[in-house]
Amino acid sequence: MGNPDEIICHCLEITRGTIEQAVREHGLKTFDEVSEAIEAGSVCGSCQDDIEAIIEEING
Repeated sequence: MGNPDEIICHCLEITRGTIEQAVREHGLKTFDEVSEAIEAGSVCGSCQDDIEAIIEEING
């Protein structure tokens, strides 16, 4: 796992830690689920690959 303070979604300043917590606590499996739950990636979408990588790290 990376630095929890690393900003992944720059548009909304959402950190890796926030994304990881949401994925774990809510059992999120897809980018769309993360985007709906915490709005990460919902503005420009340029962080979609990073968010998908975090989901994969957690869920395998």
